[in-house]
Amino acid sequence: MQYQKKVFRYKVAVGVINKRLREGIFINNKPMTQIYLNNDIKEKYNIDWNCAREESLPNTTLQNIYLICDYFKIDINKYFEIVKNVSDDEIDKAINSKKKLVRLYSIYLKY
Repeated sequence: MQYQKKVFRYKVAVGVINKRLREGIFINNKPMTQIYLNNDIKEKYNIDWNCAREESLPNTTLQNIYLICDYFKIDINKYFEIVKNVSDDEIDKAINSKKKLVRLYSIYLKY
């Protein structure tokens, strides 16, 4: 069960970075919204996108990671390096910010 716990935490780290990238872009002096990103990706790539899913507990594909990197103009190797450096505190904070994540994570804490 430790493997699943590590994978869960890594998925949360991916979501943390996806959110950080989005919020790092300002539109009208405000962080980019999820809706804006969804619509912009639809317009630029002709792909339906669910930003909320990619930020909460992504089970993303390599295609989606490539798309994120292309959209935010970040090298894919750099992306994974940034994800790897998300702190345990940041991951815990992200988990504790959503009831669904707390509930799912509690399964792994029992073992």
